[in-house]
Amino acid sequence: MPLDNGEAATRSLGNAINAATRPIHTKLNKLIIYRLPLALPPQSVDASKYVSGLLHITPIYLTFESLWREILDSPESAEDSSTEDTPVRDASDRADDKPTSAPTDIHSTPDDLDPPHHAAVCTRIRSLLSHLHIEGLERSEALQQDLAALTGWSNRTLVEQLNTNAESAVLGAFLAHTKASVAANPHVLLAYAWVLYMALFSGGRFIRASLERIEAAFWTPASAFPSPTSTSSTSNTSNQKERQKPLPLRFFRFDTTSDDGEALKATFKSRLAESEGLLAPRERDDVVREAARIFEFMVRVVGELDEVCGTDEEAGRLLRTRSRDSVTVERERRRCAAATRKVRREGGGGGGGGGEGKEGKEGSEAGYVRFG
Repeated sequence: MPLDNGEAATRSLGNAINAATRPIHTKLNKLIIYRLPLALPPQSVDASKYVSGLLHITPIYLTFESLWREILDSPESAEDSSTEDTPVRDASDRADDKPTSAPTDIHSTPDDLDPPHHAAVCTRIRSLLSHLHIEGLERSEALQQDLAALTGWSNRTLVEQLNTNAESAVLGAFLAHTKASVAANPHVLLAYAWVLYMALFSGGRFIRASLERIEAAFWTPASAFPSPTSTSSTSNTSNQKERQKPLPLRFFRFDTTSDDGEALKATFKSRLAESEGLLAPRERDDVVREAARIFEFMVRVVGELDEVCGTDEEAGRLLRTRSRDSVTVERERRRCAAATRKVRREGGGGGGGGGEGKEGKEGSEAGYVRFG
């Protein structure tokens, strides 16, 4: 949703994105929170559901990061075609915005998008994207390393699996939209960077903490376990080696810095603040609008994963159970608080005739929230 002039003048681009996407962002967070436990012990005995999730997430990062790199490698144009007086093309203006066929290699871009994408990008936008391109933030390689460790697949098999997932209805539509949108307005890559990188420093930290508590054996592919005919010593040695391996959670880690990526985050945010003035107001709106589209597609991707993993009904049951538990806890707190107030009134308010009474004291020691 575009901001009005007053908001655009007072809000940074990052804050404008956060404000415009708050409702859909909250919705996506809830969907993830109630599905993550279903992919982990004790709900799952292996990492297959987690792998399914990564197979849907990895093409998203591969696509926007490869498009960004291709722009930086493309010819440079001195002409600035994105001034306020010149209409900026929206991805919806492209012919029917039809989904493109899946690439034969996950790193490649479909032929029908090659000409507009490889056309020269104006110096102003190219300079902006170059300044904000921080290699340490890129996640494509980390995601592929995680998938290889989780599955034991060869590189060829991994590419085939990623391409197969990229052909799915929702994810395929998302990738086609990304390519068309970036081809029309390269500056919308800022939306992808803000949404998909900054998330790893907020909710991503919570997810990683949950994953790191799981035993290493859960993450080990079946092919890595010793065969039934292996000797005891061979089996023990193999198990010990598996336990010593780092967990396949590189996606959530930024090992290139000693502070786990905090410096990278600070650098990106400061560079964005320095550079966002290069964007025309209409271009800022493009970025904010694209961020909202990213969240909308991510919600749909979660729905597609529900179909793949069969988690929709399970997540709904978990949500209903937790909601009932929350209501029950809140009702009990209110009951105890009311009982405490009653005891105080009957005992003279605790000023000299009976104090809180047993029930009130128990309520206080139990840490119940008092209302009223």
